Amino acid sequence: MTGGARVAVALAVVLVVAGATPATGDRAGAAGEQPTIESTVSSHPEPTSLQSSPDGESTATENNVSLETIEFEPTYDPHAVLDRVERLRGLDALNGITIHEYDEKPSREFDIRDAFAGIRPVGARALQLYSNASAERTQPLGYTVEREGAVHVYLMNASDLEQYGVSQELVLAHEFVHAIQFQQELLSPSRDGLRSEFPRWTTDTMLVATAVIEGDAMWVTEQYVERYGEGNYSVEAYNRSLNRSAWPHSLGGLPYYYGYQFYERAGSAPVARSDAIRQPPNATAELLDPDAPIERRPAPEPAPTEFFGTSELSRYHTDTVGELVVRHVFRLNGLSFDRAAAAADGWVNDRMYYYAAGNGSNPVIHWTTAWENDSEAAAFADAWRAMVAANDGRSVGNGVIRVPASDEAPGGYYVLERDGATVRITVTAQEERAMRLAAA
Repeated sequence: MTGGARVAVALAVVLVVAGATPATGDRAGAAGEQPTIESTVSSHPEPTSLQSSPDGESTATENNVSLETIEFEPTYDPHAVLDRVERLRGLDALNGITIHEYDEKPSREFDIRDAFAGIRPVGARALQLYSNASAERTQPLGYTVEREGAVHVYLMNASDLEQYGVSQELVLAHEFVHAIQFQQELLSPSRDGLRSEFPRWTTDTMLVATAVIEGDAMWVTEQYVERYGEGNYSVEAYNRSLNRSAWPHSLGGLPYYYGYQFYERAGSAPVARSDAIRQPPNATAELLDPDAPIERRPAPEPAPTEFFGTSELSRYHTDTVGELVVRHVFRLNGLSFDRAAAAADGWVNDRMYYYAAGNGSNPVIHWTTAWENDSEAAAFADAWRAMVAANDGRSVGNGVIRVPASDEAPGGYYVLERDGATVRITVTAQEERAMRLAAA
């Protein structure tokens, strides 16, 4: 990542369970929401300046929360930062917080694993995301974890942060929001709420959960900048598409921008944000358009295994991709922002089914998508054909489209069928199987 006047800050909340899935901490029984606090800090005076603590020494804030810095002494006052964040967020930290510092590792390029949330490499190929090209390894500028009931904040050191145009104070302000989320038990209901709606995490639900969490922190971060003037920070900088080689990073940045936009439209008062974290939208489609909740029809059923030409294939994974990923797939493959948004609009539901032989060979992706009406389904299908054509996809007969392999991505055969408001896309590496699918 290179510096610039206005950059997308790679702030992160690390939620410590399987992978990068947003989840609860490991303790229970904290105080809940303060429902009487509705507004931001406009009515509060500037907090009294407090002295920084020596390295490794704990000191307390005005509400008796201790902050401990480990082996570094910041040039700003962490206690004042926390006091400001508490006023902006309308919630207090409840327990002590330990603050650590780390150095940025030397940048290098490597081939990023082609997986993200529920999207596995073979699914990334079907979505025209897979890439063998190298991308730069990036590090978060800060992250927050909870271990054994204690919250720890980790910050990139101040000198390394200079190239990104943000101060360590601003990164700490962002991470203090996550510390408060942990301590106020705002993260536990988010996972429980999603699991009550869906049998397990999917790509779509993971993005929703992360968006309401990160959007909350982004909202406070922007208010902090406006009031206290720290760094060249821009929410709009997160509304970007990286190169295809970095597609997992590109998808990973979506919750920051779209979470902020969700609160801007759905309600940004502190209590409203807490409520959204506890009861998040059902899908990224509702995140994108909170004023028009979708009617979630069940995703179309998958075709029987025999449809794929052999009874040896078995289903080993399913996922819901969601409207936001569909939109971003189009953008990463060169469609304009407006066309990508229009092509993804009208999404109702989807399921991506992963099939393979017993030894994992000959994988097949069967992706069923449901749309609000026939015209929305047709718009999606037309945009998909245009995207594949832009990647040198050509018809080989019988409705089969071949996308040739390139130096950076494998090829494949696509069968796209639309039946009213349903679009099915099946992808295989074998031309013969694709022909059988098209003829079935």
